[in-house]
Amino acid sequence: MATAKTKSVDITTGIGTLSFPRVFKETAGKKDDGSASYDIQIIIPKDQKDDLRAILKAIREVGMDKWGDKWKSVKTPLRDGDKEKDDLTEDGSTKGEKYPERLGCYFLNARSGKPVAVVGRDRSPITEASDLYGGCKGKIAVNFYAYSQNGNHGIAAGLNGVQKIADGEPFGNAAPKVESMFDMLDDEEDLGLDDEIDIEDDLEDEVEEKPVAKKRTAKKTAAKRKPAPVEEDEDEDEDESDLLDDLDDDDS
Repeated sequence: MATAKTKSVDITTGIGTLSFPRVFKETAGKKDDGSASYDIQIIIPKDQKDDLRAILKAIREVGMDKWGDKWKSVKTPLRDGDKEKDDLTEDGSTKGEKYPERLGCYFLNARSGKPVAVVGRDRSPITEASDLYGGCKGKIAVNFYAYSQNGNHGIAAGLNGVQKIADGEPFGNAAPKVESMFDMLDDEEDLGLDDEIDIEDDLEDEVEEKPVAKKRTAKKTAAKRKPAPVEEDEDEDEDESDLLDDLDDDDS
């Protein structure tokens, strides 16, 4: 006897803040079987009620088709950043401390087992991983579907594509943009090369006079160098059973 196919719903979200953008080959995560997993998170402020309502209605439609009214008891990919702010993370900090950008917002995790389209405002492809970072603005196209596997039941968001809308303030773990670190120089701009010989002579004299102090300074400088923080993997989706009630109050 053939198993009835469950319903799935495709939507494109409104504009939010993108986080954990692992959608290129070099940034893809790994599944348990070693295959690549392309995923991203979008953070949407709670005052964007129309955008959140569209996501919730799609989730509800999938859940009702699979479980009827019992769908509210299963896991969903849309979560409340304020409700998780006091949960502890692996490094001992709370989620509110580690992810302050989620406060006052809902966030949605979506993933795919294969590469997805990543485009800019004009729908031209984005190919450089550094152009998509935690903190930039964008939309994601997702496919909501129900799953029941090994005693786990829920609704997941499959990732179909990403559109970057605008740059934003990078999150703390993101590499700074080149534009924020360096100025553009003209060919005619003074490079200060006239003083190069004098500077070198001054440095040589200082080394001869204070070799020990120079060596200690170098050691102290090296000790201060620390590797750049690495953005940690996002944890699994959690239950948001009363989220429907929170947003449905606006419909009445």
